[in-house]
Amino acid sequence: VPTPSSRRRTVRGVLAVSALACWAATGSLDAQLPDRAAYDRLQELRFSAALPVPAEGISWRIDTARFELRSGRVWLLEPVGGVHSGLVFEGDGRFELVVPDRYEERQLRRFAENPELRGFEETFERAVIRWAPGFVPDLAALETSAASDSTDAAPRSLARERHQLALLRHRHDPDARVIVALRNADDRYLRAEMDTERFGWLTYRWDELAGEEVEVSRLDPGRGIVESWLALDRSEDREEDGRPGDVRRREASLDSFDAVVDLTEIGRGSTRGVGAVNPVIGRFRTRSSYEIERDGVHALQLELHPLAVVSAVRRVPARARSSEGGPPERGAPERGAPGVDLEHLRFNVGRLESAFDNRIHLPSLAVLLDREVVAGDVVELEIEYELELPGYASLLSWYPRPRGMGLELHSSRIEATFRKDYGFRATGALIEERENADGTRTAVWATANPIDAAAFTIAQSPWEKRYSYDGLPDIVMFGTQRGYLSADKIESFSPDIINSVNYFQNLFGTRVSAPEVFVTLIASGHGQAGSGLIHIADVIAQAAGAGRSIEGAREAFLAHEVAHEWWGHQLAWDGYRHQWLSEGLAEYSSMMFVEASLDNGPKIFQRILTAYNDELTGSIGSAFGAFGRAGLALDNKAARDRMGPIGHGLRAGVAEAPAAYQSMAYTKGAMVAHMLRMILRTITRSDDTFVTVLRDFVATHQGEAVSTEDFQAVLTEHAPSDWTWFFDQWVYGTAIPTFSWQHEVKPAEGGGFLLVLDVETSDVPPGWKTPVPVRAEFDKGRQGDLLVMVDEPRKRFELTLPERPSKVIFNPDHAILAKMK
Repeated sequence: VPTPSSRRRTVRGVLAVSALACWAATGSLDAQLPDRAAYDRLQELRFSAALPVPAEGISWRIDTARFELRSGRVWLLEPVGGVHSGLVFEGDGRFELVVPDRYEERQLRRFAENPELRGFEETFERAVIRWAPGFVPDLAALETSAASDSTDAAPRSLARERHQLALLRHRHDPDARVIVALRNADDRYLRAEMDTERFGWLTYRWDELAGEEVEVSRLDPGRGIVESWLALDRSEDREEDGRPGDVRRREASLDSFDAVVDLTEIGRGSTRGVGAVNPVIGRFRTRSSYEIERDGVHALQLELHPLAVVSAVRRVPARARSSEGGPPERGAPERGAPGVDLEHLRFNVGRLESAFDNRIHLPSLAVLLDREVVAGDVVELEIEYELELPGYASLLSWYPRPRGMGLELHSSRIEATFRKDYGFRATGALIEERENADGTRTAVWATANPIDAAAFTIAQSPWEKRYSYDGLPDIVMFGTQRGYLSADKIESFSPDIINSVNYFQNLFGTRVSAPEVFVTLIASGHGQAGSGLIHIADVIAQAAGAGRSIEGAREAFLAHEVAHEWWGHQLAWDGYRHQWLSEGLAEYSSMMFVEASLDNGPKIFQRILTAYNDELTGSIGSAFGAFGRAGLALDNKAARDRMGPIGHGLRAGVAEAPAAYQSMAYTKGAMVAHMLRMILRTITRSDDTFVTVLRDFVATHQGEAVSTEDFQAVLTEHAPSDWTWFFDQWVYGTAIPTFSWQHEVKPAEGGGFLLVLDVETSDVPPGWKTPVPVRAEFDKGRQGDLLVMVDEPRKRFELTLPERPSKVIFNPDHAILAKMK
């Protein structure tokens, strides 16, 4: 089993910054590190009196960005520990940024709706800038002796407005991030919000703890949606062509966690789902082990569910690590100083607006350590919090994890106490279950090997059934029998689960990694798959039991989640840009299952393809069908043209289509797999090569986090060619062609017939190309497929056929994603 660090490359080091002006802090950090009191003080937004910008201006450079405050006035934020960490500016400013990544440059033009844009050269009249040591220009020329807490309301009003938007819309707490950066050595942070002439308010962010340090975003003022216009690795980490490298810089990784949770209290909300599930209050005490990956760390920035209300954080003695260097073993001897209570920073968003639940917090949880730790140290934290649950805990979100943590390996142990009429199932295996003196029950679930994410389900009046078949893991169906659910309804879809596990094991050539798979119903409209624990929306059981399931829809939904046991767990994704491999391949795998296993499978498969093609080309023809999603079928071409590509992951969303990620990762990701299959099938006359690519992809990278480039390498090995154009167009590009075509058939010289095909291609950039199948149908059900390379706006093809076809189809079976005329 790979160790957590084998799924990523991490490095430690000091950031190299090229400076246009002298880089200097305006004060030295006191021996007393900033604490909760300093954080509270920052939120008061106390500023100096207005100070004139020096005649020579103030300028600085960060990587490929340059900032200038040419003239005007500034107000300095009250210093923390002798260090200024913010200012408000009014006057004449300029922001420039060169984009070294051609894919990011291409997307920047789409976001800005400016095909000539090559980067940023923007003027601004107002700005609110926050920073931590290392990212502050030389302010010595300013007269900083002015009294703080100026009576001038202008800077405080603007700063408060932008600060609240950062909290509510960007879901980011600049004050907490400044405190963390001030406490940690070599941590760098800058956030510059600028009111530009062309684009309104733009936000530039450099964050040492982000996977990609540089981001430029824009908050759409009308819709309140944040668009991520640009993201870059720092210069020393990016590839020669400007693309993100494979370096991950952060404070810590999660090695293990133990959770003790009391689930005996019924929640405050109403019943949920078709099973009429009562929410329960979860009172958690977690103990997590974090391996430190940087020197000089005095604070950890973690993430936790926004509805978790944290009551206590303490550092506890770290347990000795195993002899093999793995995570600490439960029960191992403890070392270090006694446990101590720690301060933590977590902003309560609910207090900002009366319409918000007062339990809502930002997901970030900054823990202020009581001592300095260095790379290789292990810090164990005990965190107590309360979280209302709708009968389940989703993967990762419910327990404290390092910022930016993805599907990375760690051990898990969950000890849950619940009422006697409830049942509890979790990731891992049942270690112990007992009845308590007060009538409650306690169950302990733990993992034998590291996993990438943990989850659990609790059900009132539970029903469970285990299915055992040779060559398959045990399949265990689990859910409540309340409301509209029953044992018969839950059991009714067990064949789909069992059959899809069997189908995928044969298709991909590897077994499910878990010895048993628990399929649990949840009071929600979605599904989610962990390693050996699958959450299924309870409406699936209701529809199946009532006979109302639309043919193929239920089977596709269930198979998608089962497919994640391969795409997502046997192979994780190497960052958000490559998450489409998990969702897109899981989606297409589910389509293949429907095609192969249902009596009407091939026709259903074609209906899914039609619906997905419609969604991505803006047609509403399938929007209200079984496989259509009305909210994602954008008939506004201008909005579709602004959406990001598959390779931008969650950043593909735009204000007009915040859910564009779903269209890109799930829908277009599946269509990318389909196009590869159709091209390879037309060339080789079978699906063997495509299936071999999938099988070898799993075999080669099992237990790893994979990238698009990894997938391309396996494809190239089994279908030798340069496939760069394909991924450039379909994964890193957004163009979807419109094909207009016509044909005629006439006798050919020397016998046979000549098929003359004229194709016109539009809505694509210069140099765009793709092979497209052409199908000729003959009498008695015979047919043949040919492949033509469409690489010009207008192109004629002359194809020789042995006999006159009864029908000619250009781009059959939605072989290439396109709008057809």
